[in-house]
Amino acid sequence: MKARLWTTLSVLLWLFCADIANAADDQDWQRGQAMYQKGSNGQAACARCHGNQGQGREEGGLRAPPLAGKPDRQHLERALFQGVGSNGQPLHPLMPRYHIDAASLDDLLAYLNVIGKDTPGLADTALRVGVSLPDKAYGAAIQAGLNRAFDQVANGLYGRKLELIVNPAPDQVFVEVARLQTRHSATEARVLPDIGALPLPGVVNFSDALAPNSFKLLPSLREQASTLLTQAAIDYRGNAPANKAIQQLTLIYDLDNDPGLHTLLKELRAQARTNHQSLREQIWSAKVRKPGEAVIYLGNAANLHEVMARTGDGLVYASAIHIGEASLQLPPAQAARLRLLLPWHTSSPMFDLPAAYGDAAYAAGMVLIEALKRSGRQLGHAELLQQLNQLRDFTVAGFGKISFHPGQQHGTHGGQLLAADAVHGVFTVLRSW
Repeated sequence: MKARLWTTLSVLLWLFCADIANAADDQDWQRGQAMYQKGSNGQAACARCHGNQGQGREEGGLRAPPLAGKPDRQHLERALFQGVGSNGQPLHPLMPRYHIDAASLDDLLAYLNVIGKDTPGLADTALRVGVSLPDKAYGAAIQAGLNRAFDQVANGLYGRKLELIVNPAPDQVFVEVARLQTRHSATEARVLPDIGALPLPGVVNFSDALAPNSFKLLPSLREQASTLLTQAAIDYRGNAPANKAIQQLTLIYDLDNDPGLHTLLKELRAQARTNHQSLREQIWSAKVRKPGEAVIYLGNAANLHEVMARTGDGLVYASAIHIGEASLQLPPAQAARLRLLLPWHTSSPMFDLPAAYGDAAYAAGMVLIEALKRSGRQLGHAELLQQLNQLRDFTVAGFGKISFHPGQQHGTHGGQLLAADAVHGVFTVLRSW
């Protein structure tokens, strides 16, 4: 028993010491990073000549060599203290002579050992951008939208061409843009910066969870649902007698254990009370009680035909993403009663959904380009994320203004209310918000 206890204590002690050692290692390279980026005791910062990521740079005919991944202590000491290169030849006179202690040299070595390792897909002449497209029907439109954006910088940014790679491995690309999410990918940890992820058409998901490195162009799902409730009130007041103060509204949703749905329902109940709406809830399936009663449907396309058949002659409000193109398969008279919310703006008053996804992908590509322009040639993930968090009122023609800041990763707060034209197989814009 004692032997087992001592073994357990030894393992715990080893794990504790390992954690302390790892924390100390992190502090080492973080101190080295500060020295590399800002200099030390008034001495020049290494990044000024060798680049933010230690990749080396050329300016005025002089070439500062790359330093990343070369933590050779002896060579570094000779370069810093004596001005002698690894080949034994004197370095250029512009290379400073440094005065730092042994501990600071260790910190700098620790940083040089990790610098540049967070920048896959970044090369001197190319920057590789990934896009995940599990849905073939929408993939071509998204690729076309991204290529349309990248054509704006066909000659490259700071000497780098943008290369689009479809369904890449994470270590192939520098950043992901306009990817189509899987059902659960919104809550997955994202290692790479992720700009403008788009919801998978026809998939119902009520989670607004975002990874720290993710920047969505679209409004939150809660904001979208709130807008549907407001639109229902606006339409009702436009048709109701002036003395009728309360709108009868039925909310239909699928029975689901999604916590995001229950949070959403709680907020919709509170908003309905504020709007003087009588909100009656039904878990699928049920039928409305009164002719002309408006319905908000928070469910999938599989039940759409039955929903329309059971809701009399009132308007039915739903998500264009959740319902998708199933609305265009309805009988024309039923399709005419649908009001679908698209959570972004499109460049045309009449379109199909793939074309709308192409417009959103174009906007995501333009956001990436703007952030890269602001980051400059000395590029890394930290620089890109910083510029994304500082983006304010960036306008993409036909899409709108996009802003991010720390803690706010949904870039827009607008969209369009659509009507489904089942005769011509297209959607038309009724109003924007």
